[in-house]
Amino acid sequence: MKRYEGLFLFDNAATRDWAGIETEVRRLCERIGATLLICLKFDERKLQFEIRSRKRGTYVLTYFDAPPDKITALEHDAQLSELILRCIVLRAENLTEQKLAELKAHPADVPLQPMAGDGRRHDDDDHRDHRGDRGDRGPRDYRDRGDRGDRFRRPEEEAPGGGEEAEVPALADE
Repeated sequence: MKRYEGLFLFDNAATRDWAGIETEVRRLCERIGATLLICLKFDERKLQFEIRSRKRGTYVLTYFDAPPDKITALEHDAQLSELILRCIVLRAENLTEQKLAELKAHPADVPLQPMAGDGRRHDDDDHRDHRGDRGDRGPRDYRDRGDRGDRFRRPEEEAPGGGEEAEVPALADE
């Protein structure tokens, strides 16, 4: 048995019933012989693109111990679930017992606060200057970099005459 972290994206309509979500995650874990350690509501967000006609979803963070050869079956079962829109399962090698105890103490249906660095930078108007200290690399430089030389060029830029179509030679009659 190895320890895994599963992040499930649930349909927002299903998240009103927290017991139903926990039951679904527990069912998936029991099908593969896994032991569910933690099941917490992580965050409710607007999706970048629609998934099964859903524009919002709720992330559910789980930790469980499972046999490594059964993870594919878990992911397949999650894809077949009508409540789960997406899931990702990763090895949780760096999860300490202290962190696990902290997460167990957190109420399951109260969303976790995103950790430092996971902020919603895209919501800021100018997020470029809020990325923190660069150490010895100096300040960021957003000036125009000028001609990039060997970088990709559009075909119309390379055509002689500045974008006009080149004449195609006529085929010789045989």
